[in-house]
Amino acid sequence: MLYHIRVVGPEHDFDGLREFADIVSAPTRGGAILSCQVPDPSGLTGVVALLCDLGVDIAELQAVPERL
Repeated sequence: MLYHIRVVGPEHDFDGLREFADIVSAPTRGGAILSCQVPDPSGLTGVVALLCDLGVDIAELQAVPERL
């Protein structure tokens, strides 16, 4: 499942997160949008926990509906 995670705050280097999950980041004004592909809910929990451990403030998390 694909998720978009909007983070706010100072710039972070999200390139290192690719070791742990399929994440692509796009900088925005005041933060970034992370597009994250995870296989199941526990994978999403792991990504959120990792971001929290890094001190990243999550403002919004959205599931992207799959196209049929």
